Amino acid sequence: MAPCRNGGTAREDALRAVSHALRDRQTVVLSLPLDVQHAPLASNLPPLELPPSGGRLHPDPRAVKELANALERAQRPLILGGRGAVVSDAEATLIALAERTGALLATSVCGHGLFSGNPWSLGISGGFSSPIADELIAESDCIVAFGASMTAWTTKKGKLIASGATVAQVDVEAGKIGYQMPVQIAVHGDAQATAKALLAELERRGARPRPGRRTDAMRERIRAGDNHHYPHPDESGDDFIDPRTLSKAVDAILPLDRVVASDSGHFCGWVPRYLRVPSARASCLSHSFQSVGLGLPSAIGLAIANPGKLAVLGTGDGGFLMSMADLETALRLKLRLCILVYNDASYAAEVHYFRRQGYSVDIVQFPQTDFTAIARGFGARGVTVRKPADLDPLKAWVAEGAPGVFVIDGKINPDLEADWHAEHFPN
Repeated sequence: MAPCRNGGTAREDALRAVSHALRDRQTVVLSLPLDVQHAPLASNLPPLELPPSGGRLHPDPRAVKELANALERAQRPLILGGRGAVVSDAEATLIALAERTGALLATSVCGHGLFSGNPWSLGISGGFSSPIADELIAESDCIVAFGASMTAWTTKKGKLIASGATVAQVDVEAGKIGYQMPVQIAVHGDAQATAKALLAELERRGARPRPGRRTDAMRERIRAGDNHHYPHPDESGDDFIDPRTLSKAVDAILPLDRVVASDSGHFCGWVPRYLRVPSARASCLSHSFQSVGLGLPSAIGLAIANPGKLAVLGTGDGGFLMSMADLETALRLKLRLCILVYNDASYAAEVHYFRRQGYSVDIVQFPQTDFTAIARGFGARGVTVRKPADLDPLKAWVAEGAPGVFVIDGKINPDLEADWHAEHFPN
């Protein structure tokens, strides 16, 4: 917490808080007492500027050589980009490194959107991965994580790490290296600076670019096995739609030039799996807070930070019930926002987990809510969806330029448990 004690230092205290948040990449709470908020502020004060950054953290050359050795030995390398790679603007350099070494690409969930559109990208590694990502990551003999913490979510509790595979971790925070799982090569450095140093080392050695697994057959295998092309069993019915079918249909209707936010909950894997983003800067996931109800305010913030862009929110019915008063804010600010509510009339994470153990789940279920009617009451547009044809009003809204707020009340199959949830939370 950064306290602001008087009006005379308010600007400097705010600057100190912002500098601390940017430098240490931590959440900072700026406390402004009422008397400070009411204090007069001179109008002729010069503007304040952020202090210069400390520059990129460059890796130890010995670690770079060790990592270059590992990549030269590898037959099936994989480069994994996380949030640290996003913050470092390392995407282009990592793509160049992957091309040089024949590596495939993947991301952690916090790096979602990196390598978007790249034919050699497997997408997310871990709980929200596609079938082909599971296969090819588990076949990799060298995995280099740039700014990714290698958590149990990213590695599926280690099941995606092949026996005998070399794991390297590059991070600016030394305490995170090897914290979640053992690594064979630890590199304390900035993601972009380390990737550039690796490219320079390989160039110095005269190492020729290698194709690795990058063949025409592999390109087609990746495409056919991704989340949008791999067939899933459609578990829709007369009253409910399969959430995967719903997600793919909504993704196909909405323009790709979008920013996407997600609430947390049982449904949350379907958002990054099926609602594509054009870049990592277009994705905002609130999962780390382990709380439902943060999706709508996150989407509003994302929309304000990207003026003119269509903002898309994926949320559960429980989380949306907690936060839907903020619809007034979205409408008052004239944001362009599409809200997809996965509505199964419950806190489904608890329903599926406790039902498997034989417990009563009445306390985490509630009556069906008509979110379409509620949206119209706020002044938004909306539609209730039980089958793909019900999405015609959404198509009409998009054809008009997607003005204002549109709410999709998706009545999803309440008996369908997400695969990632069943796997990560077994009995």
